[in-house]
Amino acid sequence: MAIIKFIKVRKGNLKNAIKYITRSDKTDKNLIYCMNCQFESAEYEFNLTKKIFNKLDGRQYYHFVQSFSPKDILDYETANKIGQEFCNYFKDYQIVMATHKDKEYIHNHFIMNSVNMITGEKYHQSKRELEKIKELSNNICGKYNLKQINIDKQKISKFVSQNEYYLSKKQLTQKQKLIENINECIKKSKTKEQFIYYMNQNGYGVIWKDTRKYITYITPENIRFRDIRLNNLKYTKEKMELYLEKVKRKNIRNSFIRLSLLNKKQHTENGKKVNNDEYSDIAKKDFIKQQENASSIEWE
Repeated sequence: MAIIKFIKVRKGNLKNAIKYITRSDKTDKNLIYCMNCQFESAEYEFNLTKKIFNKLDGRQYYHFVQSFSPKDILDYETANKIGQEFCNYFKDYQIVMATHKDKEYIHNHFIMNSVNMITGEKYHQSKRELEKIKELSNNICGKYNLKQINIDKQKISKFVSQNEYYLSKKQLTQKQKLIENINECIKKSKTKEQFIYYMNQNGYGVIWKDTRKYITYITPENIRFRDIRLNNLKYTKEKMELYLEKVKRKNIRNSFIRLSLLNKKQHTENGKKVNNDEYSDIAKKDFIKQQENASSIEWE
């Protein structure tokens, strides 16, 4: 599955835009692709096209992003191939594309010249054009056995602002940090109260009440996330409570075994006959089956 977002830019700085998407901390040289231009001279070639057709005013380039779902089975090279196929739709435009690998999800960045190098016409994006672009991306993803998205034509908007785009990236980063903290805190917790305490110690607020359907987390940056937004059923209130209930049962089981062993030791020290049935492994296993489901309680 791939989501296409066009980032709103005005005149912009073409040099900085190309520099940003090709930074070495975000991509590799083999994941940079150029169509109708050379990477080393892309900025010059973009501007030359505009000069030839006297189209130096207004929008200088388009910046759009193709983001893949973390659930898709996909490597960087395949994502790059998908991006190259996607570029072919804009066959008479100059494009610099880079596949980024600095986030938990793979995504392609595209910087496209605003002027067609054959006709000299500026690219204008209508709502229908955006529909076609998203349908194309969907079709290409289908060729690579990736999940396809439902395109709601009534809700398609032309652009996302730069602030909105970078905010969405920030929220994804905050979501990942939240998930890491949940995993850390739940593993060392025996009760809901303990979990909330550990999360609070890490700077997170937790609203977990019997009267509410969801658990709500508040990050140190004051961003709120409901458990259903964490994209994994194990983080839902129902599954978290089930996990802690299993932990509770395990503690009861361990207490029973410790008490049994202690009693056995005391009986032996006092010279009394030990009831092997009472302290046998079979008896312990029977008790465990009565007290809890046989499934594992490991936090996976």
